[in-house]
Amino acid sequence: MKKVMFALGGLVFSVVAANAQAAQPSNAAVSTPTEQTAPQDDKVKIKAEELPQTVKTALEGEEYRGWLINSAYHHKTADTFEVELKNGAETKTIKFDKEGKKIS
Repeated sequence: MKKVMFALGGLVFSVVAANAQAAQPSNAAVSTPTEQTAPQDDKVKIKAEELPQTVKTALEGEEYRGWLINSAYHHKTADTFEVELKNGAETKTIKFDKEGKKIS
């Protein structure tokens, strides 16, 4: 009986040790961000009227017909503009450069 209990204890210890090794994350699995994001204080809310004429002209195109400007932001360091458009219950956000070209 002692041999059976000893073997069972050894088996339990082996399973616990194997699971403990598998649960530890390796350094290779930890990823670090490679792209820096712009600080939030760089993004300034502006009125739709303050958008450059080039962006306003782009928003008058066929692609945005029926959409209304819900909010607009200016990213100062990148000199880009983010416009949130609304059409009924649907919303979408589009980014433009200062020339009015859509940024993906």
